[in-house]
Amino acid sequence: MVCVARAELMWSGLALKNWFWRGLFVLHFTSLVFAKEKKEFKAKVGERALLPCCQKLTSPELLYKYRVYWQTVQTEVIQAYSEGKPVPGSVPVNSKYVNRTEMDLQNFTLVISPVELSDNNTYECIVQELEKGAYKRSCFKHVVLVVVADFSKPVISADVPKDACGSTEVTVSCSSHGGFAEPRVSGILNNMSVDWQTNLSDSKDGLYNVTAKLQLNLTEEIFLTCTIEYDVYKVSSYYTLKKLKECPSSQTPSPPGVIIASSLVLICIFLVAIALLFKYFWCHGCEQLRCSHYPVPQDPVVETEMKEGVRGVIDLTEVVSEAASF
Repeated sequence: MVCVARAELMWSGLALKNWFWRGLFVLHFTSLVFAKEKKEFKAKVGERALLPCCQKLTSPELLYKYRVYWQTVQTEVIQAYSEGKPVPGSVPVNSKYVNRTEMDLQNFTLVISPVELSDNNTYECIVQELEKGAYKRSCFKHVVLVVVADFSKPVISADVPKDACGSTEVTVSCSSHGGFAEPRVSGILNNMSVDWQTNLSDSKDGLYNVTAKLQLNLTEEIFLTCTIEYDVYKVSSYYTLKKLKECPSSQTPSPPGVIIASSLVLICIFLVAIALLFKYFWCHGCEQLRCSHYPVPQDPVVETEMKEGVRGVIDLTEVVSEAASF
């Protein structure tokens, strides 16, 4: 008897384990089915969103057999119909969906218009069918609404110094506002991708504003692209930076050695000129003294050569004086 009791306990334990694993398999399969049926739809702020349900009517006369509910995943009722008529009091008066939603009674599609940013949510469509005097669930569907708001066209500006020339460090900024979802900034600079330093901020209505900056060394003409990417959308702007003019070349001072050597040459030339003048006047004085004692007739050719010699010395003196003053 003891052995029989132990055998029965063993078989009952195996049966429980078997049912446990079967339950896990069913739960896993159900989760896969729901994940497969959970579809995603996109709509932009201010536009019209169509969320399909899981069932269509073959004939309008069959509408009386169905109850249809649209609600958020937080169980906030949006639309409720029974036998083709709205269920009174099912939607709160202060609901944000009032006067913005309607349901197609042919295929139970939910229409939201105009779409708001707060409509970004997961919705459920529940259909019940009348069978043998009682309503039973006919189908159930999850629908994800992804709301997108367009960013403004990026505005690109460059902070170039007024008197900049040659190679200059320049700050380029790219800004856009009023968009959703969270953006990513990318860019192309002369056919090469660049990384922007991005600053992101939220506005009061939940939309994003973005400003990105880029440091450039402006040595050539630059063609720049700034792109704002959000969800599957993007918007771009283009900007061209012209090459700056060349800086004027400044005269470099002469080395000290060159200045000293030039000064010594000028001093030597000046001393030679003084010596020649002194020699000339000394010889001329002696000649006049000799002629006063012994007058000698002057040869016109000699006199002309002497005058030319004096004039040449005077010209040399002027040149040396001008060089010294320079």
